[in-house]
Amino acid sequence: YTQLDVIEVARIFTGWSIQRPQQGGNFEFHDWAHDTGEKQVLGIRFDGGHGQDEGVRLLKLLANLPATMHHVSWKLCQRFVNDDPPDGCVDDAVAAWKRSKGDIREVLRAIVSGPDFWAARNVRAKVKTPLEFVVSALRAVGADPDTTARLAQVVARLGEPLYLHVAPDGYPEMEAAWVNSGALLDRMNAGVALAAGKLPGVNPTTDSAVGALATPDELIAVVDREILGGTMSGNTKQVIKRQLADIGDPQQARALAIGLALGGPEFQRQ
Repeated sequence: YTQLDVIEVARIFTGWSIQRPQQGGNFEFHDWAHDTGEKQVLGIRFDGGHGQDEGVRLLKLLANLPATMHHVSWKLCQRFVNDDPPDGCVDDAVAAWKRSKGDIREVLRAIVSGPDFWAARNVRAKVKTPLEFVVSALRAVGADPDTTARLAQVVARLGEPLYLHVAPDGYPEMEAAWVNSGALLDRMNAGVALAAGKLPGVNPTTDSAVGALATPDELIAVVDREILGGTMSGNTKQVIKRQLADIGDPQQARALAIGLALGGPEFQRQ
């Protein structure tokens, strides 16, 4: 496509809008704001005098382009399978797109039921974004967040201010965008703060699952089971055990073990 195509598409979507939040935020079309002139996109003519219907026509046109099928399928496989999507996954998704005439549910079904989704190299291959990290950490400790913006501020401090990505392509799916020494330290600190009950706007309720156990080994075993589903590596266990060596208070030890598990390498994986 060309820059002229981009301009013509923008003209087609003039008048497309949403309601104010207090009105529900639903889609609405403003006739008065729509450019009713003739347009041309990818060599296809759109006669003048039309309204919302030409936007619908354009979406159907784009959805049936082979390039669209492949690009969106590739992005979905990257989102759900691997940063470097397997060709087989993309091919299965494209085939489902064609069979279902663009039913995204069928495309996703083809992805999650395909062999690449369950292949060993793709299991937990992706790193959580800051939003995914925060949400999964809250679930892991049974936290009860309030309805203020404080938790969103935590996500922002971890590098993903919601709805504020500068470019129109959304936050990246690539591991390299989220994994560096500073980012991982921030996640570790957030995990420790959450487990210690020091994260603003959050009340963790982990006592029923992870109690103040007698020995570091017992505590680590329960944290591994309850927080990580038994996936904690031997190296992570040793690191946590060393940090617990000089902690005499059982509640402090429990909070530290949980916090280190949340900030550890295993918990960073989807």
